[in-house]
Amino acid sequence: MMKFMPIVQLMFLLVSTSVLAQQAEPSVMAKFLIEAGVEYGGDEIARVFFTNGEDQVMRAGQGGYLAVGGQLEFAQVKPLMLRTSIGIKFNTTAADNANIRLTRLPFVAMSFWKINDDFRFGAGITSHLGVKFYGDDFLPDADFKSTLGPRFELGYKWIALTYSALNYNTEAGASFSANSIGAAVSFTIPDKK
Repeated sequence: MMKFMPIVQLMFLLVSTSVLAQQAEPSVMAKFLIEAGVEYGGDEIARVFFTNGEDQVMRAGQGGYLAVGGQLEFAQVKPLMLRTSIGIKFNTTAADNANIRLTRLPFVAMSFWKINDDFRFGAGITSHLGVKFYGDDFLPDADFKSTLGPRFELGYKWIALTYSALNYNTEAGASFSANSIGAAVSFTIPDKK
């Protein structure tokens, strides 16, 4: 019986170590982020007139976007979460015979405080890269440079309200407000908490 005691002790030690290792939580959890949304606001950068007498205003902050990025969560500070993403934001007109559009690549870096498992508040920075207006030979094309500005978000589970404040500047010195309010949906992979 005494011969088996060290083996039993070794098995107990291995089983308890395995159970503890399974229960140990990683100090940082990294997740893949997918986000999509629509935003509205900003100064008028173009007005398109249609043959039926109607018109459409294109605003600097308006458009739909799709972004990918990453999310970090921390075991030691559970309410804290960091997100960063880059995407494409696109706005076009309803014209059938023209492809007039405004495109840009929004970069966002934000920190969030999870109020509970469902609600979160975030604050961070955003800038838009490669801001281009294409007039499709009906209006002149234009390139803009984006300023760095604040971004705020109030979210519930996978949906959120957003606000961004930034400007687009032209080489000629003109400045347009690209401030926007919007709604977003986001998902992470893996989605476990």
